[in-house]
Amino acid sequence: MGTNYGRGIIKQVEELTEQNERLKEENKRLRAENRELKVRLHNIESTLETRIEAAVASAVKKATAPLLLELAQKEEKIVKLEAEIVRLKSQIDKNSSNSSKPPSQDGFKKIVNSRVKSKRRSGGQPGHRGSFLELPENLDELIEKGLARREIVDHTDGSESYVTRHTIDINFTLVVTEHRYKEGSVPVEHRAPVVYGKNIKAFVCLLSIVGFIAMERLSDFIKEITYGAIALSDATIEKFLSDISGKLDGELEKIKTDLLNGYVMHVDETSMDVTQKPDYSENVPIMKIAEHSSFMAYIRTHSNEQSTLFTVNPQKDAQGCERDGILPQYIGIISQDHETKFYKYGTGHATCGTHLLRDLKGLFELQNIPWADDMRQFISNINKYKNADLEAGLTKCSETVLSFFEKSYDSLISDGYNALAELKKNELGYEELRKMLKRLTKHKDNYLLFIRDYRVPFTNNLAERDLRPDKTKQKVSGCFRSWKGFQTFARISSFCSTIKKRSGNLFNSISSVLDSVPVLQ
Repeated sequence: MGTNYGRGIIKQVEELTEQNERLKEENKRLRAENRELKVRLHNIESTLETRIEAAVASAVKKATAPLLLELAQKEEKIVKLEAEIVRLKSQIDKNSSNSSKPPSQDGFKKIVNSRVKSKRRSGGQPGHRGSFLELPENLDELIEKGLARREIVDHTDGSESYVTRHTIDINFTLVVTEHRYKEGSVPVEHRAPVVYGKNIKAFVCLLSIVGFIAMERLSDFIKEITYGAIALSDATIEKFLSDISGKLDGELEKIKTDLLNGYVMHVDETSMDVTQKPDYSENVPIMKIAEHSSFMAYIRTHSNEQSTLFTVNPQKDAQGCERDGILPQYIGIISQDHETKFYKYGTGHATCGTHLLRDLKGLFELQNIPWADDMRQFISNINKYKNADLEAGLTKCSETVLSFFEKSYDSLISDGYNALAELKKNELGYEELRKMLKRLTKHKDNYLLFIRDYRVPFTNNLAERDLRPDKTKQKVSGCFRSWKGFQTFARISSFCSTIKKRSGNLFNSISSVLDSVPVLQ
């Protein structure tokens, strides 16, 4: 019995052991399934999360795409508008100091007072002798020639002891000269019973051409100082000027000869308003007449330190230079403002440095190109060096210094092209810088001629100064009413400008012309 009990126990243990093994296997299998389920669940969750994110992103992208596109378009528009603002601001900020605009177009601008206030009171300082009006040094000479007279007014009641004081004044007196001729011997100039004399013609010419007095006001002035005895019509004034112009052929030819014989000739031109101008497009010139408006014509100056010759043309073209017949004959150096048509004349060209400095200043200030300021300072320093040499009595630049200037110029041009490479083609300043570099490269010899040859000027300001009175004339008169009047003005202005340069007396010179007496040598 004990044996059977033991066997039963052993059998139960074996069954439990076998059952336990089965449970372990089942547990192992369940654990494996659980791990597999977890992996599958994780994959499902990841896939679901990815799908949800993609769906959300797609939905967001679909919803925001129009907004993003609109935002991008607005950002692009803002960039373009900002560039346009900068470009327009550069145009607005242009003036005569940083571009080729004339000072007359600067408008009203505030002038900054850079003076430093001193501790001294205003007016004459202690110890200053002061200055007083003095008698002309050539008074006796003028009296001797009958061009002035001396009058004495005695306030002493005949006393031999007195103190002298003088009053300087002028006196307008109407002079009527009676001429008596034998019957049949009256000269042509006196065929009318009464004619105007040369003095009033010279006086009117001086006030009209040099003084820029309009005809109506000029007539009123003459009438006033002659107490109403002389009342000049516009036609009479025009006749005076025409007569003087007609007698200037010889004088103008001498001016032309002096210009052609000169080492340097300054050339420039400006526009003028006219109501008539010839049309040279046909074989025979036709005079065009403006109706209720005016044409733009051009007056050109050919100048040196001693002479000025103005010519007029309907267009600003090379054909006008050929008709003038001055530049085609010239074999010297032409100083000019980088006008393409002038480069075909003369044997050398000095392109105006002042204009270059203004253009470089504009490139720096308006287009924000730092290189332009470096080049501007360089050109300015060369001119200062030359001026110092001239003040020291030197007539030629040192070869060593000149070589340094030449190499520095080339180096700056190279730096300019490097600066250009850093800009985009549509960026502000790119096109302006490209044109400037091309200009400085092509015309290096023209821009450096003033330092290579000290007889050549740095600037073409002489021509601009000669033209300045012409613009003043236009402001006063508005426009020329006839082409002949425009030509007359140019001819007489040439003579008067030349006389002034040679320190002559304008009134006497015009009077001599009316007497057919040569004036210029």
